[in-house]
Amino acid sequence: MSDKNKIFNTLIKTYVFFSLTVGITVVILLVILNFQMIQKFDNTMLSNLQATEIVRQNYADIPSEAIESFDGWVEILDENLQVIYVKGKKQDKSSAYTEKELNTLFYDQEENPYYSSLAPFKTKDGKTAYCLVKIPKTYVKKEFSITSAAKDHITAFTKLLLQTFVLFLLLFGLNVYIYSRWMAMKITNPLRSIADGIRNITNGYYYKRLRFKSNYELMQIQNDFNLMAEKLEKTEIEKKQLEKSKQRMLVHISHDLKTPITTIQSYVEALQLGLIKEEARKQQALHTIHTKARLVTELIEDVFELSKLESPDYPFPTDTLDICEFIREIAAEYYSLFEEKQFNFQFEIPFQKIYVLFNYTLLYRAVSNVLSNALKYNPEGTNILISLIEDTQKIHINIIDDGIGIPYAVKEKVFEAFFRGDQSRKSDGGTGLGLTISKHIVEKHGGQIYLHTDEGKTRFQITLPKTGYNKTLLQK
Repeated sequence: MSDKNKIFNTLIKTYVFFSLTVGITVVILLVILNFQMIQKFDNTMLSNLQATEIVRQNYADIPSEAIESFDGWVEILDENLQVIYVKGKKQDKSSAYTEKELNTLFYDQEENPYYSSLAPFKTKDGKTAYCLVKIPKTYVKKEFSITSAAKDHITAFTKLLLQTFVLFLLLFGLNVYIYSRWMAMKITNPLRSIADGIRNITNGYYYKRLRFKSNYELMQIQNDFNLMAEKLEKTEIEKKQLEKSKQRMLVHISHDLKTPITTIQSYVEALQLGLIKEEARKQQALHTIHTKARLVTELIEDVFELSKLESPDYPFPTDTLDICEFIREIAAEYYSLFEEKQFNFQFEIPFQKIYVLFNYTLLYRAVSNVLSNALKYNPEGTNILISLIEDTQKIHINIIDDGIGIPYAVKEKVFEAFFRGDQSRKSDGGTGLGLTISKHIVEKHGGQIYLHTDEGKTRFQITLPKTGYNKTLLQK
């Protein structure tokens, strides 16, 4: 996202836009005020001072109040330019005019003391007459906009100012409203959404996400918030799954301990009470007690090992070792066991050295658990292959057999604690924790363990990062 969408730039643009809008509003209102003043004052004041505006056929009805307020007067001249009627207080002594004198009145000369205007008209009886208006120039210049016009025109001017001010307030309020709504859309609404999102997280609604469009900084907050909510949701789900797993584990542990302990208790009581008299049966009872006690010990050790592996504080020393030699040692150890059960055992391991950072004891247990399961649950004549494949970043340990197989439906559950593939395995001496422990060990090494169930074939694949890649993973 570009810097153009940052909040600072948005605020600058918005402020400039707001200022320009207010400035344009003021200019428009001033233009309107000026136009109204011109209309009112020019059309009212000046129109009442012009001869062409006040002339009437009945010259006795001529409105001369405005003219007289400026110490002016109105003269009516006949067609011979003789003064036949005066309205107002005449301040000169002219009783008749020549055409030259009349024309001289309209020149704006310093020696001409009056502002004059002339309008010809017809009287009631059809005679030609002239309406001559005279206003003292000095008086008009000094008093035109202030004195005589003050009462009427200052009232009108004040009214115009008030109207303009009210209009300005309305337009300013509209501008503020639009500005506030725009800012709310860009900033306030996203902040409100963020606050709602925080409340949702506080109330445990981790699945809810923020969804809004806004500036760069707020979008960053949204992305980080959604990422945090996603992690919290995932953590909460894992926590619930862990609690269920622990509850299920306790149920399984209590069940798996109850059966052998009950058997041990029964045989011990029988021996104490002398109910078993034959020596052969006594030896058989002691053998059963020993077997069940060993199973209980093995179960307790596996549970303890699993709890250690699940702890983040579990010490995990590692060494850089040749993984090929490591697999060869395991294959050599199990070779005789597979031979005893008449398995066809093969291995494919590269001759060169491949160095991997791992804990020898733990990884040995992870691989041996898978091999022990293959040895324990498959029938005679099973073909089994252990191979090691290398790529640029990882090594892959494959343990493949064509024995009884594992149903696809339970593929995802085989690594769960106390899971057994069928009911018959519950009494075979296994704890049901072997593959769970293997999974935790492999993941401690920064790797993964997978189960692939093809038709008539089972393949466990352990993937580990090579030296240089798993150092970073283990440090993390």
